[in-house]
Amino acid sequence: MLMSPAPPREALPKGYSLIEILVVLAIIALATALVLPNSSRLMDQAMAQAVFFEFQRDLLALRKQANRTQTALVVKSAAHTPSGPAERVLTLRAGWTYEVTPALLIDDAGACSPAEVVIQRDEADLLKLRVTNADCQLIRYLPEVSGRR
Repeated sequence: MLMSPAPPREALPKGYSLIEILVVLAIIALATALVLPNSSRLMDQAMAQAVFFEFQRDLLALRKQANRTQTALVVKSAAHTPSGPAERVLTLRAGWTYEVTPALLIDDAGACSPAEVVIQRDEADLLKLRVTNADCQLIRYLPEVSGRR
């Protein structure tokens, strides 16, 4: 049986085969599936960080106002409606809200009372903050989980 000689190299078709293209597309799809959930989570964390800084900035502005006007202010949760000129409710980005327990008192010198703040998005708690000293600095904390030490 005679075998035909191999065709010259110039005669072979140029380009990639369908299998090679499909393998490359499968690798790209797998890499995308691994990267996208992480980037979505990073975007959520960045947005929560931005809301946190905006809340802290607004709180600082209220401290300055209380000090400048020598009037004590009370920061209430977003669900409340201010009932007097000294009560304030801060406005966050759309879809974001907060809850303060107990109401945060800013005295006429700009000092804050101890309080806890929970920043929420779509009714899910995302950031838990605590005001522990008079300078109104918000400190992130992880609340104790019952049953764990």
